[in-house]
Amino acid sequence: MLVRLEIRDFAVISNIVFEPGKGLNVISGETGAGKSLIVDAISLILGAKASRNLIRTGSPSCFAEAVFDCSAVNDTGFRKLLSDNGIEDDEGMLIISRTVYDSGKSVARVNGSGVTNSLLREISSMLVDIHGQHDTQAIFDESTHVKLLDRFAGEKCVALHEKYIKSLQEFKDLVLRIKEISSSPDYLERRREYLEFAVNEIDAAAFKDGEEELLYETKKKLSQNELLFASLTNARAYLSSDGSYQDPMQAVDQASRELIKASQSDESLKEIAERAKTLALDLDALSSDIDKVLSDRDYDEGLKERTEQRIGLLYELKAKYGATIGDINKFAADSRKELEAIEKNKDILQELKKERTVKEKELLEIAEKLSGERKSCAVKLEKAITKELADLEMPNAVFEVSFVRREKAKFFSFSGIDDISFRFSANPGQEARPLSAIISGGEASRIMLAVKNVLSRVDLIPTLIFDEIDTGVSGKASLAIANKLKAIASAHQVLCVTHTAQIAAASDRGFVLTKNVAAGNTETVCNVLDGAGKIKEVSRLLSGSDSESSMRLAEDLIGSFKA
Repeated sequence: MLVRLEIRDFAVISNIVFEPGKGLNVISGETGAGKSLIVDAISLILGAKASRNLIRTGSPSCFAEAVFDCSAVNDTGFRKLLSDNGIEDDEGMLIISRTVYDSGKSVARVNGSGVTNSLLREISSMLVDIHGQHDTQAIFDESTHVKLLDRFAGEKCVALHEKYIKSLQEFKDLVLRIKEISSSPDYLERRREYLEFAVNEIDAAAFKDGEEELLYETKKKLSQNELLFASLTNARAYLSSDGSYQDPMQAVDQASRELIKASQSDESLKEIAERAKTLALDLDALSSDIDKVLSDRDYDEGLKERTEQRIGLLYELKAKYGATIGDINKFAADSRKELEAIEKNKDILQELKKERTVKEKELLEIAEKLSGERKSCAVKLEKAITKELADLEMPNAVFEVSFVRREKAKFFSFSGIDDISFRFSANPGQEARPLSAIISGGEASRIMLAVKNVLSRVDLIPTLIFDEIDTGVSGKASLAIANKLKAIASAHQVLCVTHTAQIAAASDRGFVLTKNVAAGNTETVCNVLDGAGKIKEVSRLLSGSDSESSMRLAEDLIGSFKA
């Protein structure tokens, strides 16, 4: 869950620290105080698009950092995602930060390591789910309804859908091959020629599994040997004449001989003569040792060239036939099978059509199983959401999941063989209509909350955020929404931005944002509400005042959620 949020230089916020707890955390405040900026900052941390417009006037950048306690997250996929990307949680804590600069660029970090925005979104999507006015509009989009149903249905439905997608792709590949052959009489001949060329090219190369690693290791060693031999050869050259200057060994030897002669006339030169003689012998021995090393070590210039040519050949084959030697050899094996099929079958088109019939039957069977599973789960979803709507002061509302079998010409879509959509009726006697036909904002908000509440029971996401879920509702409906949020908060950490007293009264932890203007600057401050502060804030939301009667009513309302 989210345990700490720090925001700096973000719109009208200079610096605030927000520390929500377990249960229902409610954020309230006057209009324009910046309540939704809390949600905007969290959205930024979750990977939302960065904009320089978020930066507080006069600042070079804005910063948001969230600390999550992930010790209770049981999603193995989440742990694997962190591990695969080299991210270690610090005793169960995960720190995600985002900085946006006035250039428009942003930097995201997870536990101090820089991450891409796509990875940031992937990680954060398993920690937080935000439900705002955009989600209320998104639920009108019928293309999302089948995904919501599958989320509710669970693993069996998801597995069937994945199996269906795989079968559909195989079926489409067959249809495409039949179309290619039918539209081009010489297709098979061109296909045969291509496959024969590919097989011959791969066979001629004869790459073995593991050879790529050996080639690069050989190239590395040869490169090292090349440097070694160059150094030894240069050293030997400096000790011998190349025709442009006198051989240094010969020069030292001659000098030694002359010094020995001189020492015979002058005893004081004897030591110098001995040193010259020793130097001549050392140089001769050094030259011999280098010659021995050069003769003992075999450097094959041709092997280096052959190795580089083979690496180049492998690169070409990988570009044509597969990413690895195994993939290349598999391509050759599959090509041989296809060549055999072309040779054996005079009319491969008929064989493909037979295969298509079998594959279509198999695809239809999977599609029908998927459809049946969805319909079975749809009944449960209808009952669950209808009950939720009754709890939200819509006792006569009816929620339906509509299944319309697709036309034969457009039978198989990636979602299945049914067009699935949610329908709703608010009053008795009214036919259930598409959600897009709903006009009331209050109805839309409650339907969205009902759907999210039902889905939250099967979701593993620990933190749910609701941004002004109470838009368009008041009175008993607001009380019902407050109770519903309280129920969700028993299993999830909930953060809610609100302008209604009922939701503020239901909070386990309350926060109020206030806006101060001083010296021409606007500053937003976030304060945690104690018992008295909570009563005062609920009173303000109820009547706009802290009169004795309003305060008493606020206290009673808060007490009703403790009963």
